[in-house]
Amino acid sequence: MLTPESAGGTRPTGMPMITLEKAQQILLEQVSVGETITLKLRKAGQYRLAEAVYCDVDYPPFARSVMDGYAVKASDVAHVPVRLRVAGQVPAGLDSQLVLQSGEAIQINTGAPIPAGADAVVRVEITTLHSDGREVEIGESVPVGKFITERATYAHAGDLVIEAGAVLTPMNMAVAATAGAGEVRVYRKPSVAYLVTGDELVDVDAQPSGAQIRNSNEYLLASLLEAARVDAKSLGVVGDDPAELRKRMESGCAYDVLITTGGISMGAFDYVPRILEELGAELLVHKIAIKPGRPTIFARLPSGTLVFALPGNPMSALVGYELLVRPALSLMQGGDGQPMRLIQAVCEGELSAIRDRQTFIPAVVRVNSEGLWTVGLLSWFGSGDAVGAANANALIHRPAHAEAVKHGDKVSVMLLMHSMDV
Repeated sequence: MLTPESAGGTRPTGMPMITLEKAQQILLEQVSVGETITLKLRKAGQYRLAEAVYCDVDYPPFARSVMDGYAVKASDVAHVPVRLRVAGQVPAGLDSQLVLQSGEAIQINTGAPIPAGADAVVRVEITTLHSDGREVEIGESVPVGKFITERATYAHAGDLVIEAGAVLTPMNMAVAATAGAGEVRVYRKPSVAYLVTGDELVDVDAQPSGAQIRNSNEYLLASLLEAARVDAKSLGVVGDDPAELRKRMESGCAYDVLITTGGISMGAFDYVPRILEELGAELLVHKIAIKPGRPTIFARLPSGTLVFALPGNPMSALVGYELLVRPALSLMQGGDGQPMRLIQAVCEGELSAIRDRQTFIPAVVRVNSEGLWTVGLLSWFGSGDAVGAANANALIHRPAHAEAVKHGDKVSVMLLMHSMDV
């Protein structure tokens, strides 16, 4: 392994620390919407639509029953109890030619088409069969239209049913199938490589000794990227070896995005900034006025690969991801790329005043019995404490130079959607 001296050490990029707002503006200027592809619907789950979906038929395409029971004329059951002759049966999926006459009832299943002449359905629970099933006694009156879904109630042929930009969630997949969208135009999922650095890291199965700690960031990034709906590839863990680190980072040029954690501060073994410069990267952001996450780097390699070099502490990495990486991945997939969606919540605790950096504090958001957002503080000991932040589903956002917060004051909160227990 090279020493800091033999490797030439590291040198500062000379870039000044900038505000979060400036960093996010730079991000929006640099990230482009990705390519679109056509996929069979069966393979398109969780992709974002590049084109809207329109229904190709009236839906439902016929008037149908929403209950198991009997199709009747409402006028025949105006006075109950009443007995009607059972004139037949209509199961779901059968286009029956039966025509209901006055004084008759037709047994019908949920989803089956309403026979001609019927204008209501009575539930099977309020009926009793007589005369070996030839007659049915109705015990409850129903109005015209009861338990019938008319043709095109949900959508007419040609109606917009899913807007462009929507994610094909399980329910949207069902809607697209209903609309006859056997193929859909979607945004290609970005390819993302991620790399964790640090001599101190050992695998999850290893027992740490001396100054070692377990590699947690690889698992953090894997989970975050799964929620981001991208094609992610781990480049593994590399120690503080600049030659091997450069080799791994060069392999990241084959991807749309490269994410690293660790090795970006001003220490003797923080090689990432220098290697990025050697690889010809354009360093767009290095050092943001936030806490945690100040050393975060955003760069572009000559291959076009976007690079996000995040700090090594897990909460610093998470904050950098939420503020820059997640919005970029959203933009690349046709999303709005909004970096922070803030809500106001009542603080269940006290917070000290903030100095010159915007600060993000892991917290737990809930809705109280009055329907108000509340945010509770965690026993958390800084950006290296993943255990204390484990239950966080939000980050309290404290502006620079913010005054102290008392219990019951309102604060701005950024929801961590990947951590919401819904």
